[in-house]
Amino acid sequence: MKIYRLFNTLPRPRSYAGRVLLICFVGTHIPLITFALWALVKNPAFGRENWADLLVLLLATLAGTAITFVLVHGMLAPVRVVTQALGDYRQNKQLPALPRNLSDEAGTMLSQVQESLEELDLTLSNLARAAETDPLTGIGNRRWLVSRAEEQIDRAQRTQAPLCAVLFDLDRFKAINDRYGHAKGDAVLVGVSRFVKGELRSSHLFARTGGEEFCLILPKTSLDDAVALAERIQKGLSGQSIARLDPGVVTASFGVVERESGEKDLSSLLRRADDLLYQAKNDGRNQVATSTLAEGFRSR
Repeated sequence: MKIYRLFNTLPRPRSYAGRVLLICFVGTHIPLITFALWALVKNPAFGRENWADLLVLLLATLAGTAITFVLVHGMLAPVRVVTQALGDYRQNKQLPALPRNLSDEAGTMLSQVQESLEELDLTLSNLARAAETDPLTGIGNRRWLVSRAEEQIDRAQRTQAPLCAVLFDLDRFKAINDRYGHAKGDAVLVGVSRFVKGELRSSHLFARTGGEEFCLILPKTSLDDAVALAERIQKGLSGQSIARLDPGVVTASFGVVERESGEKDLSSLLRRADDLLYQAKNDGRNQVATSTLAEGFRSR
């Protein structure tokens, strides 16, 4: 690194390739300069008597220098390729396809950079997925929901397509934890998540937004269809054994809303759904509450 640092202090040339080529130029001309000086010192008339020989030597040296420049420039290609690959990944997260079957130092560098970028990309992907995934149930968390739902709301606003939100909360979940233990409570959350996922389409967004609170975002779904889905989930949860508990032990209350014209904020949508959810709780739990602009609250 000492030689590299020394050449790095030169004002010109600034590029790494340029400095390597400068070294090659100086190195290939040292023999010619040394020979000419030695010959002139030994015989001052050498230049006049052997100018043709000197010309051939000069032309041969220039030709060798040009060939050396071309070959060295080609040999420096791995440095340029690695620099470009690192820059592309940093800016665009684009993985390169560097060769892996070369055995010298440059080939080893290419292979190791490729493998390092692949490992880094996998690590970053896993971290991003972990940051947006509920660790217990494996579904999305609130952070994931916010990022995905905002995209769907923007799309619904542009296309004027319907979009609904369903917020539901497990009834008396604290009593389940107190009676059966927190391990059983966790199993209930996992079981509910699995059941609900089985009722959804791939376009639906499903996330755990709190302790026992879940949310669905349903693009291109009318209010009637959203209510029908919520009722199917509500009846399915209360009518079967979840986490080996008796049917009816695990129930949920639902609030269902449709995006209003001009409503661009997810928090506003969820706030309305939350009001309906607590209306369902107050009306006796284990039911679906929804509303229309004309009717106000209505439970089903």
